[in-house]
Amino acid sequence: MPALTSGLILVTGASGFIGTHTVSALLDAGFSVRVTARSKPKAEHVRELFPGNEDHITYSIVPEISEKNAWDEAVKGVDGVIHLASPVTLAHTGDPDEIIRPAVDGVVHLLESLQKYNPSVKRVVQISSSAAVGGVDRPDVYAFTEKDWNDAIVAVVEKEGAAASGGAKYSASKTLSEKAFWKFIADNKPTWDGVSINPVFNFGPATQFAHADAGALTSSLVLLTPYLNPGAPQQLLETPYGSLVDVRDVAFASVKALTTQEAADERYLLSADKIWGNDIALAVETVIQEPGYLKANADPEYRATLATKKSYFDGSKVEKAFGFTYRKKDDTLRESVEAIQNAKKSKL
Repeated sequence: MPALTSGLILVTGASGFIGTHTVSALLDAGFSVRVTARSKPKAEHVRELFPGNEDHITYSIVPEISEKNAWDEAVKGVDGVIHLASPVTLAHTGDPDEIIRPAVDGVVHLLESLQKYNPSVKRVVQISSSAAVGGVDRPDVYAFTEKDWNDAIVAVVEKEGAAASGGAKYSASKTLSEKAFWKFIADNKPTWDGVSINPVFNFGPATQFAHADAGALTSSLVLLTPYLNPGAPQQLLETPYGSLVDVRDVAFASVKALTTQEAADERYLLSADKIWGNDIALAVETVIQEPGYLKANADPEYRATLATKKSYFDGSKVEKAFGFTYRKKDDTLRESVEAIQNAKKSKL
């Protein structure tokens, strides 16, 4: 199926951190967008974020993504899909199926609705996660690529059940939902193409803040919380957070996945650089410049030494495929902190 150059794109889960940036990138590229959200206020909020584009943004309300016919109306008439909607929590303490089933069923039922009501759709982009690729808790230093799958975490969750960590359950949900995506394509051989985007931790300026407190810091931005208050302990500097990517690069790559012919049936891991607590502390120090905050170590040699200590995700394939260069992590983290601080000031 040819790649898209124009048309109407369905963006599921559009009210979130990645979703709002993806809508912005699609509008910039000349597409019209149909967003889905769990409620009308959330959908209206997405439209309000883009004044002047009201004629190019419509919406469909999908209260429960795991219901079998939930997507039937949303998929009608669209030319492409970017699927983001999925449970996002690292603090779940109950049955893993409460996280895994909605993630898997949400994908499968979406694809079933497309087959039934819009089989002529051209391309479906599944926004998965590096959590479906692997984890950084390996004993050796390993470079994860698109060839890797996080089957180990699925086995852990199957064994431990409710006792498994929230992070493990989330990773299992991303692994199993992406596998369901590719299995559906293999089994049904649709006329449309599939692409998966697997980003690591997303940082960057948030466009969708409703509040400026910690409760508003959904997604990866919540990792910044300990550093945004005075008195953070020194040992946080050597806390590893895996890898990071700018949310704007994820949005850009998601659009390129629609418009690049060669992206069909490919899997793309998005990862710009490794990230440590020291990197976050440096960003906070640059923006806030007040006494009492954690003092970072800006020595290049120290930062380079940290970077050799843990496994990482190799995100070079997508740069070559889509012809772009990742934003630098120091810029991404600084702009993340600036956005949070500006949101706080606006609420005063």
